Formats: sequence, structure tokens, C-alpha cells
Amino acid sequence: MRILHLVNDAQTGGAQTLIEALGREADERDQIHLLVLMGRGSLSTRLEEVATSVSYVGMKQRDVFPARAVRAMNRLVKRHHIELVHSHLMQSDLISLLSPLKIPRVSTVHTSGAHESRAISGLVGKVVARLSGRFNAVVACSASAQRYAQRNNYRSQSSIILNGTQLDGWSVENGVSSQNFVHLARWHEMKDHSNLFQALRIVRESFPAAALHCAGLNVDADNPAITELINSAGVDDAVTLHGSVQSVKPLFDTSRGLVISSSHGEALPMAGIEALSSGLPVVTTDVGDCAELAIGNDYLVAPRQPEELAEAMLKLIQLDPARYRAARAQARGRAEQRFDERVTAQKYRKLYQQLLAA
Repeated sequence: MRILHLVNDAQTGGAQTLIEALGREADERDQIHLLVLMGRGSLSTRLEEVATSVSYVGMKQRDVFPARAVRAMNRLVKRHHIELVHSHLMQSDLISLLSPLKIPRVSTVHTSGAHESRAISGLVGKVVARLSGRFNAVVACSASAQRYAQRNNYRSQSSIILNGTQLDGWSVENGVSSQNFVHLARWHEMKDHSNLFQALRIVRESFPAAALHCAGLNVDADNPAITELINSAGVDDAVTLHGSVQSVKPLFDTSRGLVISSSHGEALPMAGIEALSSGLPVVTTDVGDCAELAIGNDYLVAPRQPEELAEAMLKLIQLDPARYRAARAQARGRAEQRFDERVTAQKYRKLYQQLLAA
């Protein structure tokens, strides 16, 4: 099979790590090509390692007219004799839908909705929904993503294929003595960094050594908005901003748990799936299908409630070594049962084969 994936950017995100997983698990006879609408990003090297080819359009976020991207996609389809196009995220969906392709088109929905901060993004979402009948298949990464597609009247019926991750080696001993937490999310209002920092402030009232490591696009010291939130919460000595990172493993290996603080818009965050595969317990707000990532109700809280988030973080810190090791084993077990990328890749491959045989 010769597959072309379309994605908005090459930064850390669920769509990008899904593409990486599909490339890594592809049959050696397959060709996996990738078109990135913007330029190189923090995951470019990893994506280039698993793809047959990676091309970059070089668009900017402010670009409204996608004609250049449509032309780039059509050239790649012709050059590589592409048999199927698989788009991820709204802008990439739009590029696929605007092209007069005569080959199957697949879209994966990675959101539960209500996350568009710009008017143009909302408009793109409406256009994609209106044209969605041109997709031969729509896949939702979770039940909440499927409900989003149904709520927005996608013309093509959607199925669910959960995202998966590599189940590499892990250690039950990591994090046993740590009071560090990690947060992996780009700078966006839906990620709710404000309440995250307020929760950390509350945690430090009981555990002054508790610290937070944040990584993601624009989550760095050059972003005055995020540094202002940190300073106003009084946790400037306890938060480290890493910006975009190529590998999250060093952060996972030294952390007590992953925190997901999102207020809305999430479906099933890949960051949480990757944390579970490393045996890292997840503290999360109950948004989208994030509940699937929590190993118990003690670690699942309402969104926009820093006191509840802090209480869940405190419960994780307060586990004695034996119970914390058990929590790590439970986290890893959930990843093995639900989020094996080999299963994800097999399901997508079966879908591709069905569409190409039709």
C-alpha cells in the first residue's frame, strides 16, 4: 500500500504520534508518505525516521487560503502513485476534501470539540463537516471524538480506533521517591495552565518540595503569558518550562505522575497513553474520554477545580512505596490492555485494505 498522511504541523501531539506509530508498524512492503502543512517541528526527526518521505508546505498559522497545500498534495499523490490519503486535524481534512481525488480518503477525528480559539478555525470545522461525505471513512480516536463527529453532522459514519503507543521496557521503581509532576500540552486555553499552577500552589502547602515540569509548543520562558500565570500563582521556583521536546521519556522517568488539566476539548490525549505505557499514573480532569487514563476515581477530577486537582496530586504523593509501585503496575497494565500500537496499526491496516478493495 502507498499511503499519504496529511497533518497540520510536526509538533508534539496525538495526531503526529499516531502517524509515527502507523509508520513504525507498517508492513515493509508499504510506503508511508507524509505531508506537513507547516514547517519542521519537534517531532520531525522521529517522523522522518519512520516515513518513506516527509514533505513540508511551509504554511503559517495565519494563512487562510490553502491552494498551495492542495497543489503540494496533488503533486505528491501523482509522484508517489498514492493509493489512499489519510488526513488528521481540521486544516488537513480541508486540504484533502478540496482536492479532486479519485482515491479513497480517510479522516481521523482527534477532538471532542469546543476548542477552536479563532473564528477561522471554527469556520474550517464547519466546512469540513459539510464536505465530510467525500471521506470514504471517518475514524474517531475515542467515544467522545465520535460524538463530536455525530453532533456536527459528519456525512460519513464514524468508527472508533483507539490510539496506541509503543510498549517499551519500563521500571516499577521510577518515581518512587519523586515529588515531581509532568504536564505535556501546548500553550492553549483548553489546556488550562492557570488552574494547573494554582493546584501546584496548593500541593506545595503540604509538600514544599513538589515541582512541575511542563513541556509543549510555546510552553517556554519566551511566552510572557505563561510566565505571568506562574508568577501570579507564586510557584515560579517550582515550575520548569521545557518548550517542545523530542522525547518525553526523561521527564517520565523522574516524575511521580502525569497531570492532565484540560478544561474542555480533549478526546483521549496521547500524552496520557504514553505515560501509562511508562508505568506513570495519570491525574486528569474528567474531559472527553480522559477517564480512561485514570487508574482510579481518586485521580479523576472535575475540570476548572484546582482544589480537586491538588487533592488528587496529593493522594499520589502520599502513597507509600509499595502502593505507589502497585499504582505503576496498574498504569502499565492498562496500557497493555487498551493502548498497544500494534493493535491500532492492525485495525487501520484492515480499514485501508477494505477501502482499496471496494
